[in-house]
Amino acid sequence: MANCLVTGHKGFIGSKLYAKLKDLGHEVYGVDVAADNISEKLDIRWHLFDNEKSFNHINFEPDYIFHLAAKPSVQWSVENPSDSLAHNVMGSSRVLEYAKLAGAKRVIFASSAAAISPTSPYGAHKRMTEMECKLYSSLYDMDTVSLRFFNVYSEDQEYGGPYSTAISAWFEMIKNNKPLRLDGDGTQTRDFIHVDDIIDCLIHCMQYNKNFNGEIFEVGTGKSHSLSEIKNFINNVFEVEWQQADERIGDIKHSMASIANLTKTGWRPKITLKKGLQRCVASVTK
Repeated sequence: MANCLVTGHKGFIGSKLYAKLKDLGHEVYGVDVAADNISEKLDIRWHLFDNEKSFNHINFEPDYIFHLAAKPSVQWSVENPSDSLAHNVMGSSRVLEYAKLAGAKRVIFASSAAAISPTSPYGAHKRMTEMECKLYSSLYDMDTVSLRFFNVYSEDQEYGGPYSTAISAWFEMIKNNKPLRLDGDGTQTRDFIHVDDIIDCLIHCMQYNKNFNGEIFEVGTGKSHSLSEIKNFINNVFEVEWQQADERIGDIKHSMASIANLTKTGWRPKITLKKGLQRCVASVTK
């Protein structure tokens, strides 16, 4: 069993990872900022350090650090670029510094598909941390890996949260007997990956017995589905009303993860979109 530190352990993905690691018998410590108790002391940039001489005041020596904490809103980063940099780049840099001082074996960084060809400060800042992770692997005796998550969803995904997808929005509207909104013509495609596969990938990267050396992997299913395809699935199960809206400015038209390099390490996604959508249906109809 290992000592695992999870930053962002109260978030959508982090909370599920934290619980899974506990279930597997690992010692787990979580660092996050409660929404009702935000303070500088709990800020991820400072929480792991009291001062230079007392970097480990949490009294926990992690073998593995899962760095999921972030300000994940693309729109917020556009409106607050310097604050986004302070949280998402400086915060990540402090986590890497802490990992080095604490003697962690590996840092597993939750990056984003937005880092592939950045069109927002958020994507650029994720890209910066990927670069710093790779530097830490080359400069210090500490392994790192960056995982670019694509469109993560689940049957219990919070509607309106920072990671909210069209899937979560549509099923929330179904629960409340409200019209479903489709932006654009529905031909835009996405690589939707169930959160259980994301958790499985994170744990796989912890257990992998070779060094990643700062490698960057795209994490999705390797398959792309149109919004119209999901719309048709919903129409075959529910009687719903659809509202047409203009395509959102800045939206990526098509995206699909290239997972070939990741599958070479032994990981593959297990949940198809059809199975995932069936879970979403079950959560509404139970």
